[in-house]
Amino acid sequence: MDEHAGGPRAGEGAEPEREDPIVGRDTELARLFRAVDSASDPVLVLLGDAGMGKSTLLDRAVSRAGASGARVLRAEGSESESSLAFSALHQLLRPVSAEVDGLPDRQRAALYDAFGAGPATAGRDPMLIGVAVLSLLSALAGRGPVLVVLDDAQWFDRASLDALSFAARRLAGEPVTMLVAARTGDHLPGFDRRVPTLALGPLEPAAAGRLLDLRPRRPAGRIRSRILAQADGNPLALTELARAAAAHDGPAHPPPTGPLPLTEHLERIFAARLDGLPASTTRALLLLAAMDTVDSAIAVPAALPDTEDDAWLPAERAGLVRRTGRGLRFSHPLVRSAVYHAASADARREAHLALAELLHEEPDRRAWHLAAAATPPGRGRVGGA
Repeated sequence: MDEHAGGPRAGEGAEPEREDPIVGRDTELARLFRAVDSASDPVLVLLGDAGMGKSTLLDRAVSRAGASGARVLRAEGSESESSLAFSALHQLLRPVSAEVDGLPDRQRAALYDAFGAGPATAGRDPMLIGVAVLSLLSALAGRGPVLVVLDDAQWFDRASLDALSFAARRLAGEPVTMLVAARTGDHLPGFDRRVPTLALGPLEPAAAGRLLDLRPRRPAGRIRSRILAQADGNPLALTELARAAAAHDGPAHPPPTGPLPLTEHLERIFAARLDGLPASTTRALLLLAAMDTVDSAIAVPAALPDTEDDAWLPAERAGLVRRTGRGLRFSHPLVRSAVYHAASADARREAHLALAELLHEEPDRRAWHLAAAATPPGRGRVGGA
């Protein structure tokens, strides 16, 4: 069943706001609600790839907690602040700065010092800062339930993670719930062992189809099949690719060759890891992105021989590709699209021409790549028939 869960927004007497339905996450949402309602697990870590819906689920948990009168503290990690000590903790506790004043002297001074608001000291005491965070959360919980939400925690600075994990391990028996969301595969010091974890995987095919059906312009036919294949069950990708495909709906705007183009939102998410890669890696990634699945067994060994293996190491370290029993593949279909559309039109044409040459004994695939290498009408063509 499609989900339309959640309660009214916080605020006495407020009318419940209509929330967009969440599709295919009944089990996960129920698990979050149990954590919010009963504080049975002081800490719950929500893991999933970019676009899997972690923040959306956290929003529902926040709405649920606010509607029941709980105090909500929330912080969102920022890659640009990940090297600034205590920046995430400062964001989290800034709304309760008045309550900090009620802490014991040493604990209050430790927090003020961590935030650069007190007199300079010879050195910070990480344990004292952790105790201060625990005391503050306990004091807030004395007035009612507290929900602490840490989103994009993979970008939290280490000092904040240490202080928060110290407090989290000592919250048992307190009406405090800490929800921590991070990307799959990222290391969260203090939250990576013996902590209940809820993993968000790809949507099931039926749920992915229902999500597309909710779009204002529901994709159909071949475009629908391409979206489902390219998104690979990623909810954000399904909605954003459907929006992008709508711009190509109709004979005047035929679907583009190769992977569907990403919206600006998805480009920022999936193309960020392309920056700073060596030229040989960028070329290898583009060749792989320009291939169709049926090309890979033939073209990968020919286009990217063993002598170029070093080109793949930066891509593997960046999480863009992974090795499988059948060779190399992108870590997600959206990475393929990001690589393909981040390249210039000339670079894409050169990649398709190179693949056409490699596939000279596969006439149908060669023809396909030559067609993909062709320039728009009126600007000439690249390559031969």
